[in-house]
Amino acid sequence: MCRLMLIATLLVATALPATFATAQTATADDHLAPLRIPHHKFVLDNGLTVLVHEDPSVPLVGVNLWYHVGSRNEVRGRTGFAHLFEHFFFNGSENYPHGFREAMDDLGANNRNGTTSTDRTNFFEDVPTSALERTLYLEADRMGFLAGNLSEEMLERERGVVKNEKRQGENQPYGRVWPRISETMYPYSHPYSWSTIGSMADLDAAKMEDIRQWYTDYYGPNNAVLSLAGDITLAQAKALVTKYFGGIAPGKPIARQREWVPVLDADIRDSMQDQVPQTRIYRAWHLPPMGQRATHAMQLFGSVLAGSESSTLDRQLVFEKGLATSVQAGVQDSELASLFLVVASVRPGVDPAELERELDALLAKSLAELPDAAAIDRARTGEVAAFVRGKERLGGFGGRSDVLAESATYFGDPEGYLQRFRDYRAITAAEMRDTAKAWLSRPSYTLQVDPFPALKATSSDLDRSKLPALAAAPEVTFPEVQRATLSNGLKVVLLERHSVPLVNLMLAVDAGIAADPADARGTANFALELLLKGTKTRDAFRIADERDALGAQLSVGNGLDQTFVRLGALRGNLAGSLDLMADVALNPAFPADMVDLQRKQQLAAIAQQRANPGAAAQRVLPTLLYAPGHPYSGPGGGLGTEASVAALSRQSLADWHSRWFVPATATVGAAGDITLPQLVSELERSFGGWRGGAAPTKAVGPSTSPGRGTVHLIDKPGAPQTVIVAAQLASPSGQADDLALETVMRNFGGMATARLNRNLRLDKHWSYGAYGGVNGARGPRTFVVNAPVQTDKTKEAIVEVVREIKGVAGERPLAGEEYDSILRSQVARLPGRYETLDSLVSAALDIVNTGRDPGYYADYARNLSALQSDALNAAAAGVVKPGELTWVIVGDLQVIEAGIRELELGEVRRITVE
Repeated sequence: MCRLMLIATLLVATALPATFATAQTATADDHLAPLRIPHHKFVLDNGLTVLVHEDPSVPLVGVNLWYHVGSRNEVRGRTGFAHLFEHFFFNGSENYPHGFREAMDDLGANNRNGTTSTDRTNFFEDVPTSALERTLYLEADRMGFLAGNLSEEMLERERGVVKNEKRQGENQPYGRVWPRISETMYPYSHPYSWSTIGSMADLDAAKMEDIRQWYTDYYGPNNAVLSLAGDITLAQAKALVTKYFGGIAPGKPIARQREWVPVLDADIRDSMQDQVPQTRIYRAWHLPPMGQRATHAMQLFGSVLAGSESSTLDRQLVFEKGLATSVQAGVQDSELASLFLVVASVRPGVDPAELERELDALLAKSLAELPDAAAIDRARTGEVAAFVRGKERLGGFGGRSDVLAESATYFGDPEGYLQRFRDYRAITAAEMRDTAKAWLSRPSYTLQVDPFPALKATSSDLDRSKLPALAAAPEVTFPEVQRATLSNGLKVVLLERHSVPLVNLMLAVDAGIAADPADARGTANFALELLLKGTKTRDAFRIADERDALGAQLSVGNGLDQTFVRLGALRGNLAGSLDLMADVALNPAFPADMVDLQRKQQLAAIAQQRANPGAAAQRVLPTLLYAPGHPYSGPGGGLGTEASVAALSRQSLADWHSRWFVPATATVGAAGDITLPQLVSELERSFGGWRGGAAPTKAVGPSTSPGRGTVHLIDKPGAPQTVIVAAQLASPSGQADDLALETVMRNFGGMATARLNRNLRLDKHWSYGAYGGVNGARGPRTFVVNAPVQTDKTKEAIVEVVREIKGVAGERPLAGEEYDSILRSQVARLPGRYETLDSLVSAALDIVNTGRDPGYYADYARNLSALQSDALNAAAAGVVKPGELTWVIVGDLQVIEAGIRELELGEVRRITVE
């Protein structure tokens, strides 16, 4: 998988809370102590930089290997090489000519992937301590001994996979925006002027000699940083890393440009058309590279400008004037240059020119006036809270090993990330405004060496043909499930963990999508979203301000059976955070202006569902699987229909809340740095006054599928991919064979090397990814397969999907090494599976929703290890019924319909997405 530069990830850098900005400290950096990640650093003779962060709290190690090479190292006509080569790393090496994904699944790795950007390529995996040595062996063999395993067959296969990844991105609404911004904002010769994934023509032109040369040029140890975080000591790291990496020869010196900030001659206006439901305005300015004080000032400016309900652009454009349904602002920072972007989604019916005029006026005002000090403080607090939450993880995608490796790679200093905090502390309101004025007054785009050291390889008598043995999987102890009941009947479930000063809670009300009235679908979602839009004593902006000042996370959500109000709190601010959560959950005001705004946003979300092929299929699926009137039969994951949403009144929303939000049928699930007596005391104070009767019942019993054995076609003319969905109804959650079913379903369609994905992506490269499994529900669950494939392979792919479904239903039982591997993987991945507080809260509420015995998770590892292949096969055969499938297929029917009909899967119907 490649993490490309998506607009959704352009926002925010880490900032400091207001208290840090005003505290008197003995030394200049004392205020950084809570944010510093302790580590050791050593460098092998061949130039490999190694970072070690010790944390024995979980028997898990985050292995994170960064190579300082990205798409910026390519040349025109040969773009996409960095990302294409990332894919080669998962196909085995000279001494281990087997799949890396399979090896990771076998040893129970979690949070594993590879990503490529303009400036770097990294590979990471969180592994149990028992598998650390084997993992380092495999990573070292990929670094030093990959060339002998490269082949023309591999090139053709991965080229096909990457093409499908590119098609999948372009098949999304707004999926072609970022390449357009890049090619327009940067000069033709600038390495940021082409996309990281490359062009189809360049991918077709890639030759094996080019691939081998890329490996030789950029994948030496002297161009890499290895970051290890978790249950490992410095002595262990030195011994293992020297053993496996020390004998790898260094690569050649690499010329590396440090800065290239283009200057536009004049404002550029551009337009393009795409199959999207809303107009969006993108505006971009050039900025200095990452790490510079001016860039940090602009990151802070972007956080103040947008990102919270009370920020300048959100408040004016979304809430008060209703010109936009969403707005974003922030920095896309990179090594050579950065961009500042503002993105606004125009509310349907609004003239885009009107929104742009208002946006221009607000930007001009923001550049002329000093920003509000309280707003800056809220942004700082929010950013440090985000950083602390990111530190909870050990591995990739923002964990501790990632932070250290990124800083060492880009800044030559593992603690380079702390400079952002120093700058945030020192930057004044005037400096922030003046920096923004200096850079945003420039033309914009609207749509958007050191001497090479003497390096050598150490002598090594290591026999790399011998695969290190796996140690026994570490014992995993699940936290005790502690229970209590408040004086008003509100139930409490707690799982203690004191590794970080955080407490995560979720108020689970027994409502959910199933609580939607049959004639008013979308009510639960509509009402729930309004909880954050104002209470009887706080308006939406005060809620946002208090949330940000507390460094809290506050959100809402609906499952099929439960409605959630979620809180992530810093332990020191728990009391205030709970007060805010209780007010939001129990005292919504349903203000008329916010009801009108939310109606427009929910209608816009329905339109977005229709525009997205995958979402369109999922929108119609419940209406085809469940009998009319069944609580699970509503369209669109609870969004409802345009007619039902348009008809909802403020009073009906308030009435829904009063009926369903009652303490007797609600539970608070919590995990983190608190004891049960402490939690009960805090909850009695904040929620103890909540009163209410019994909630209505929900008839979520069995259902007969009216669409069984039918093929439903949705036309998307010109689509480069077809989305294939096959589904059927299954038994409710909480069955005796759930553990066996979970295991066999993961082997079928729940991981990268599962049968389904191996067939369609790894073997045939027709898809970027296919998955399948059984969802969780109190009533009848659904078995679902989802396979987006290239258009010209639609018929063939359906044949393979049918084959795999029949296989898991009994034609291809799990046995032998396949059974041994999935069981090993399931057991060994447990340390990482319940690493986060959110995962513990989810487990607690799963017990509540399904009625499982509290010992289910305590005995999970033991029961999992005892599963036999017969139990797995029986569980799958009891659920998967190939003859009862309902199909939903979205694509260019002019191209694919005839082939689908030839398969005779059942009655074929053309439908539209309501």
